Amino acid sequence: MTTCASAQETMLSGLVMDGSNGVPLTGASVTLRDADLVTTTDANGNFSFSSADPLRVGGQSTVPKITSSDVISFSKEGYNTVSRSIISTSRTQNAVLTLSGKVTYVCTTADAKGRWQIARTNYDLATKTSEITYLTDTKWWNFKPNFSPDGSQLTFFRRYAVNGPCCETWRSSICVMNANGTDLHEIIEGEASFNTEPYWSRDGSNRISFNRMNVETAGPYWNEANGIAGTERKIAPWGWINPHLADGRVFIQQRGGKSFLATPTDNGKAKYVRIQRPDNHFIHKIALSQDETMIAYQKWVDRDHNMYKGGVMVYAKFDATAPSITEEVIFDQLDPSTMAWYVSISTDNRFLLFAKDGAIMQHDVETGETIKVSADSDPYKAYPTYTTFSK
Repeated sequence: MTTCASAQETMLSGLVMDGSNGVPLTGASVTLRDADLVTTTDANGNFSFSSADPLRVGGQSTVPKITSSDVISFSKEGYNTVSRSIISTSRTQNAVLTLSGKVTYVCTTADAKGRWQIARTNYDLATKTSEITYLTDTKWWNFKPNFSPDGSQLTFFRRYAVNGPCCETWRSSICVMNANGTDLHEIIEGEASFNTEPYWSRDGSNRISFNRMNVETAGPYWNEANGIAGTERKIAPWGWINPHLADGRVFIQQRGGKSFLATPTDNGKAKYVRIQRPDNHFIHKIALSQDETMIAYQKWVDRDHNMYKGGVMVYAKFDATAPSITEEVIFDQLDPSTMAWYVSISTDNRFLLFAKDGAIMQHDVETGETIKVSADSDPYKAYPTYTTFSK
């Protein structure tokens, strides 16, 4: 959704994606509540409004007023409705609708040959069954999918050579593809190092960041989403890079436990600002809500076990201006006999998606209830993420 203001007109346009199959959604209704405007998406999922187009009200022409306080809603029969306030005149936002009565997500899923692939799952809450669509089919293993801000593309890392059981000895590249699995390409040269945790930028730069290991020049890097392998750049001197903010800063975690917001550069330097937190326990597998008011992560609290089995799953309030993390809530308690990890936040901040012992779980923040959203017959699953802007 792009808003551009001028003396003559205000334009509002965007793209609506079908998160259930990863293609543009045709015929979705787009409504501006206050301006009393309704349109539908075209064959490519696009829509637009213009205040230069007069409306006929009571037999007279009047110019619609599109303001930043208006509420825009996206809907189509059989799909969940998404509504939110128009943000600012300088930002682009799109919508992804998913099938009603189902939980839709993308994750790493084992295939029939035991290989780890990127796959989409539509889980039916009534029948407790899954419809799984594999988006990759390779001899290489594929991990940790992450959506572009408009929901039209995915990034993930692809494991190549394995020199030992620990991932720190792996070799991997960063891949980009369309949300339906087409047009897959690599944006870095990865067979000489381990590259992991890809995150998409939120400031419109269309960059993908990742963490590089196993080499002398290890650290946080990025490249353009349509970049050429070998043109990736280091963006900060140290730290483990996590989600991006809309203002261009990135969340960087220190191995010792301290957290920072960093303003990266293309010369490998960055300005770090410490994030105030309730404690200095190491946190990882971090997710940031679309409105940047909520954060979720795994916190390592039991040093007698590793950072996964010794961790609890947490959500909390996030304030980017302070910056600070406050009011932590543990939504999955410490249990060293299980492994819960990787969390994703729904667009309305109501639900949290995470993996637990090969199954996918969903926690309801409002009710405190946690349910399984993968079928008993599903293959092993990990690294789940909601389709961007879907519930």
